[in-house]
Order: sequence, then C-alpha cells, then structure tokens
Amino acid sequence: MKKMGLLPKLIIAIILGIAIGLVAPEIVIAILATFNSIFGNFLNFVIPLIIVGFVAPGISDLGERAGK
Repeated sequence: MKKMGLLPKLIIAIILGIAIGLVAPEIVIAILATFNSIFGNFLNFVIPLIIVGFVAPGISDLGERAGK
C-alpha cells in the first residue's frame, strides 16, 4: 500500500475539521478550543527551551575545538 503524502493528509484533516465543526455542538467546540489554547501555550513555553538545549551544547563544542 502506498504511503499518503503530507498534502493529502492536510486536505483530509481540513475537510474533517470543517465537517466536525458544522455538526458538533458548541460545548465540544469550546472544549476543543480550550485544548488548543493550552497546547499552544505549552508549545510557546517549550520550543525556546528546546532551541537553547540544542544551541548551548553546540556553542560549548566550538570552544573545545577552537585551538585545533
């Protein structure tokens, strides 16, 4: 079976999101919006830590190899 590419997956997800948004009651949409907000805030908190976690060791490795 052939793997589905990213673009078809995105289009299917958009269509499913629109369909669920049209059919779901307001309480479900409110719960999903809350989850979206919490997850977005979590990502905004974690991503800078991940970047610092990758950049700091890289900079320290440069110092060790500077004289060679």
